[in-house]
Amino acid sequence: MIELVRFFIEHEQLRNGEVTITGSDAHHITRVLRLGPGEIIECVDPEGLLHLVRIEEAGAAVRGKVEETRKGLQESPLHLVLFQGLAKGEKMDLVVQKAVELGAAAIVPFTSRYTVVQLGDKQAEKRVERWERIAREAAKQCGRTRLPRVERVHSFAEVVDMVRAAADREHLVLAAYEAERERRISGIQAAPKAISAIVGPEGGFTPQEIAQLEEAGAVICTLGPRILRTETAGLVLLSILGYRWGDLG
Repeated sequence: MIELVRFFIEHEQLRNGEVTITGSDAHHITRVLRLGPGEIIECVDPEGLLHLVRIEEAGAAVRGKVEETRKGLQESPLHLVLFQGLAKGEKMDLVVQKAVELGAAAIVPFTSRYTVVQLGDKQAEKRVERWERIAREAAKQCGRTRLPRVERVHSFAEVVDMVRAAADREHLVLAAYEAERERRISGIQAAPKAISAIVGPEGGFTPQEIAQLEEAGAVICTLGPRILRTETAGLVLLSILGYRWGDLG
């Protein structure tokens, strides 16, 4: 069976059973993939519906007719959000890409006391735009039917406020901490519908930051006896959570 190429579309691109694609996606279809009239592509709308579209016109704009619509089954029943302490360049790119593959619904980059990377406002905006592109491409590649969002770079104080607002019986907030030795994820007795997973930057968290997270409602946990790099820790945490409460494994 031929694997179809997937694209994410907005509501305004779908009208009366017809899809219009412009910009870089149209260029990718016509110039890179060299697809033309009669060929089928997959288009996913903001509701997660998957449309099989037969191309009718292929130029600066690609137009096609919807031949079949169905609900995608690739999304996890668990709503996973990764709060990732900023890491250097390619490390952060890797985290965003793999977090999307592991089922994260959102990625929230943040700074804290020991953050090594210092970004100005313009730099941060450009990085977020890059991460959004990486997330989109990863979502296409792994067959997601929801486009994960990448939020702006947050301060640690904002993260604490978000933890305080989110933590309840159905929304579990976990923070991985290398100095924690006893509390393991396997011992958590809960049936959450949503989990926020927090991983510190390359320099880790301070004890004071951990105390703030715990006071706000986060559960501080260990990822095992070895110290993991920040780009490893986030992906390990998402994998454990996806296996325990989601659709991995």
